[in-house]
Amino acid sequence: MKNMMNRINGLWKDQKGITGLETAIILIAFIVVAAVFAFTVMTTGLFSTEKAKTTAQAGIAEASSTFAPKGGLIAECAQNAQNACTHVDALTFQITTASGSTGTSIAPDKIALIYSDDNQRDATNADINNRLPADGILSTVTITKIVASAANAPELLQQGDVAEIRVELNTTAGVSTLLGNNALFRLEIIPQQGGSLILSRKTPPELMPVMNLE
Repeated sequence: MKNMMNRINGLWKDQKGITGLETAIILIAFIVVAAVFAFTVMTTGLFSTEKAKTTAQAGIAEASSTFAPKGGLIAECAQNAQNACTHVDALTFQITTASGSTGTSIAPDKIALIYSDDNQRDATNADINNRLPADGILSTVTITKIVASAANAPELLQQGDVAEIRVELNTTAGVSTLLGNNALFRLEIIPQQGGSLILSRKTPPELMPVMNLE
């Protein structure tokens, strides 16, 4: 009887099972915490990657040119009474959408123009027809879609469309310096969204009524 009581007391004092259960509970707690932490890290990483991708795509779209030139730039020169050309009166060129770009507005009030040469600089939007007072070399801008994929969207330039832009220069005495021969000039077309299109040309040594400046 005494031996039986000793064995029962020995089993009661044995803590091996309890210790093992506590260890299992602690291990499970560690696993749960590690899983939650890993999920949080992965979620944060995926979110950061997506945000970085979106930011990079937006940056590329903003830096990439929206327009692309289509053909050369035509400079026109009005002849005087002696049938001679002394300065350029107008610039005409065609644009289309750049590769990979989406449609963009070609409404005059949605496009800015910056002209510069060795003597002057003029910046305004394309909606400058008959502006008063005439305070720069840019006088009149006309934008016409000459190849259209959608007849009901005359002010939207889409893939395959071609628009012609004609810029008339101000020749009023005392307002601007006339664009003569052997002169470098730069015309920048800035859309509402996306990168700008820069046309840089030099007038020939001898001016003609119509000149194709490649």
